[in-house]
Amino acid sequence: MKILHRIIFVVCLLGVSLIIAACNPTEPETIIKTVIVEKEGETIIETVVVTVEPPVATETETESGECCGIYRIGIFEEPISLNYWNYLGPGSSVWAQYLISDVAAHLFTLSDVRFQFVPSLAKEIPDPIQNPDGTWTIQVEMVDDAVWSDGEPITAHDVVFTHNACKNLKLTWYWLNVCEPNGVDVVAEASDDFVVKYTYLNQPPSLQTWQFGIAMAPILPEHYWADVVTQAYADIEDVQPPDAERPENCKTQVLSDQSRITCEAWNAYDQAYNDAHETLFQAEALDQPVAGGYLLKKWERGEYIQFTPNDRYYFKNADIVEFEDGTWLRSMPDGSKYQFYGDAEGEETLHYTIGPHNPETVFYIYGSQEAAFGALSAGEVDYVLNPINLPRDLREQFVENQDVKVYNNPANDMFYLAFNLRKYPMSAFEFRQVFDILIDKELVINEILGQAVIPLYSTMPEANIFWHNPDVETPYAGLTRAERVEMAVQVLRDAGWRWQSEPAWDENLQDVIPGVGLIMPNGQPMPELTILGPGPEFDIVRATFNQWISEWAREIGMPIQSELTGRNAILDSVFVAADFDMYIFGLPLGNPAFPQYYDEFWNSRNCTFETGGKNTPCYKNDEYDALVNEFMTTDDLERARDLVYRMQTLLADERPYIPLYSEQVYDLARTTVVFPYIKTLGGIEFMDGFRNQAQVFIK
Repeated sequence: MKILHRIIFVVCLLGVSLIIAACNPTEPETIIKTVIVEKEGETIIETVVVTVEPPVATETETESGECCGIYRIGIFEEPISLNYWNYLGPGSSVWAQYLISDVAAHLFTLSDVRFQFVPSLAKEIPDPIQNPDGTWTIQVEMVDDAVWSDGEPITAHDVVFTHNACKNLKLTWYWLNVCEPNGVDVVAEASDDFVVKYTYLNQPPSLQTWQFGIAMAPILPEHYWADVVTQAYADIEDVQPPDAERPENCKTQVLSDQSRITCEAWNAYDQAYNDAHETLFQAEALDQPVAGGYLLKKWERGEYIQFTPNDRYYFKNADIVEFEDGTWLRSMPDGSKYQFYGDAEGEETLHYTIGPHNPETVFYIYGSQEAAFGALSAGEVDYVLNPINLPRDLREQFVENQDVKVYNNPANDMFYLAFNLRKYPMSAFEFRQVFDILIDKELVINEILGQAVIPLYSTMPEANIFWHNPDVETPYAGLTRAERVEMAVQVLRDAGWRWQSEPAWDENLQDVIPGVGLIMPNGQPMPELTILGPGPEFDIVRATFNQWISEWAREIGMPIQSELTGRNAILDSVFVAADFDMYIFGLPLGNPAFPQYYDEFWNSRNCTFETGGKNTPCYKNDEYDALVNEFMTTDDLERARDLVYRMQTLLADERPYIPLYSEQVYDLARTTVVFPYIKTLGGIEFMDGFRNQAQVFIK
């Protein structure tokens, strides 16, 4: 799943027009603008009315030809269902996401490229208000002229209806993250037709539970789904949870009479809700109204799924502009404008007009990755949505194809070397620092691996622009082998390590004279240690890094062995037994708009050995814990970014992980396809191929 399916990643504001005609300067105009200000030491978001100079559109080069033709997209599996309830339930799949992720409406969404929290159908970003009884209230005013594809207005009643169905029917799977994230109890009410009032009963709103939780929840049309939801409610009518707590041993064959009675009562309770879920998830939805850019026209199972434009799409023909200073600006066709996160200073970094632009989008269904890319090569499709790694041999088939472009972007992941900080010498700072010095990422990636991956110097990928701290130091990038060896030896020597024969760089040989007999500061010979990692048959990149890192360590006298093994053996040693010296692994980083992995990977309460959490090194630092605990509870986005910046700096110094690289995402499309932008974390595939934004030119 990709950030809760892009946080139900319907980027409703997205679109494209790379043909932006040059226009004459226009008069300054009054707009609604949200700015970040400092007041008495606090960072506060305010909505103000200001006069600004509108950006001057510039002409952008595009593919020659006439716009626009049918956008033909290849996929290699068929979705289980196009029912949106099922999409976030047991019918969840990346293939369903590609086709129906923009069915729902949203109050808020994420901006392009920077993944900033911005309004969709909300008019502004409201502040939470603490009530005298200890609860919290957030009131959201909606636009009053957005409609579903069937012409019915999108209202606060739709918001409340969807929230209550999720909550009252106890929907599971990914629905938990949008109506009860982190166990929050929220009451949603319609103050009037276009105002939603949320009351947080059991905890204050935070980024996790508000901005990237409840605020981004999907909204479905009550007028269409009311009958189905009423049927689902009937399945749980008069159903109450049993008085006795649920026994833990209900699945065992031997039960006491009382336990058996209690288990049967709980089974009946569960079955009632399962029946309700089945009623909702299995409902037919081929004619469901949508809020997004395209409507389903025809589904020829096993062959293709055809969509036509939604002429009532609220954001059609709106302009999106992003600026160098972080500003996000949306200009609606009626002249209203919304500006956030800056003063529109510096160069424009993004500018497009929202579509849809193409008269149809058709998804052609192929049985395999090879067949889908074969169709691309033959000109049968314009683009292939490819959620899995694209093998090099398949990619290289297109090198000479002048009709196909290859786009590459960093994936939202991190491959790293980790240390078991419960063991010495991995717990010694200088030991980890020496590995950081010795690892020449540029050499391995550029000269050995042919730039197959992207070097990573921070725990936050550089492509995640909003959260990446550009000031994290990278003192060892670009060092020569001689400089690395000399610096590593000096660090160990200063920390009390010594050798029977000290390693040295030989200028004549242009090589290292290896160290012999390395003695640790405690007077003991350094023991033989291993770096766990998968073998080349599973992952040649990680295996290559493992071999080179081990060799560099041995050159300075460290008895380090590369232990290449199966993935399951690594998972058991690292994430179950928590018994290892060092290991090389890779993990997806989750929601790029809310990097919760800083809590999961390095908060001391998540030490794998102690709690079974994901903090495999068992990194413990009081300063870090204070930062990450505040991050997980704050509702202030700018404060959260400052905290993540500081955590990046602290981790770069402490080095429980040494980041090595990110993978690359490759997208292939015919030259007739023009995308709104091509550089983005996760690639074009991560944006579902810009279905609502791409332009297909007819030569």
